[in-house]
Amino acid sequence: MPAPVRTSGTSGPRWSAVFVWALASGVAACATTPNLQIQKVGVAVGAPANVAMYLKVTRPDGQPVTLLASDFKVYEDGKQIPVKKLKRALLPVASVLDRYVFVVVDLSGPLVDSEYLSTLQDSIANLADRLGKDSHLALSVFDGDGLKPFVTFEDADPKPGLAGMRRFRPHNRNIDLWGTYMTSLDALAEAARHSNAAQHSTTLIFVTDRKDKAGRHSLDEASTKLQASPSDSFVIGLGDAINKEELTHLGRPDAFFVDKFRDLNKPFDDVAERIEAQRGQDYVFAYCSLLKPSKRPATHKVEVRIGNKQWHGEVDHELSTKAFTKGGSCDPHKKPEFTAEKVGADDGGREKSEAGAADDDEAASKPKKRQKKQQPVEEESSADDSEGR
Repeated sequence: MPAPVRTSGTSGPRWSAVFVWALASGVAACATTPNLQIQKVGVAVGAPANVAMYLKVTRPDGQPVTLLASDFKVYEDGKQIPVKKLKRALLPVASVLDRYVFVVVDLSGPLVDSEYLSTLQDSIANLADRLGKDSHLALSVFDGDGLKPFVTFEDADPKPGLAGMRRFRPHNRNIDLWGTYMTSLDALAEAARHSNAAQHSTTLIFVTDRKDKAGRHSLDEASTKLQASPSDSFVIGLGDAINKEELTHLGRPDAFFVDKFRDLNKPFDDVAERIEAQRGQDYVFAYCSLLKPSKRPATHKVEVRIGNKQWHGEVDHELSTKAFTKGGSCDPHKKPEFTAEKVGADDGGREKSEAGAADDDEAASKPKKRQKKQQPVEEESSADDSEGR
């Protein structure tokens, strides 16, 4: 899991700087089968009585599942919050997680001289459209002179960069394949260091149609770099001039190949589907607690039970209400402040309860990064509503 970066303060009522990182999956399930696999990634608690949980939820086969806010029920100290009193919502995952996707494409090989160059360009544009909607996306191409950026992580609109990519032609075909791969991982890591979110993910999509030509670096160096990196690495190999065995070493979680340029759309679609499936696991469930604020160190057990006609599962957490306040109207749609405080896990994989506020002033003093426009929040105030994630 990538190292979290402390989030800066926001306007309006501030949340307590409470965050728990899950070091184990923390899966709990109802007796009814089939059971959902639920990983508790983090919990935020704030005034006046807000609780938010960042969860990863999958089916038993590891595939994502579609859930609504009405599928979530809450029990506090063994008592269910009545449906009519339960204020709950599914928040945008972007409130917790910054996603960085770096697409790096070799434009020095035989594909550039083929009739399928426009097909490759269209596949890259389609990939950027699918993966760039809820992430920071960058695109660079390379030849023997190294990386040439066309879309940066700060660009709100990738279209001008994609248009520029279509005009690119190689100047030097003596490519340093392994060196470019390692430089790409470094660029991803540098971008993620500027994240304001509690957590970030980084994904490299590396595309080539040939072997290394420069001999400046080795596959072993590239593999060692990948092993030390938190990034996912998808490799796409096109045509018959590549070395599949070598490129497979850099596919984590996977590498995709086609022998004929006419089939190059498929691996791009496969990568997009894999990444979209990973993203479908993420949920940020928020609700308004009925627990009373307390300055005492006592903790309360919260159980979130997820269930519909197809799936069932549950996850629990012990929390303190020291951050709660009397009075005020609790809104479950308020953005939670998941912070970078990291604690250990008990035996059995259960996270320890929150330790209290941690460096609020420091977090508030850091400048906020410009955020992309988010999609409207799908919300719900009662179980009868049909709105969901």
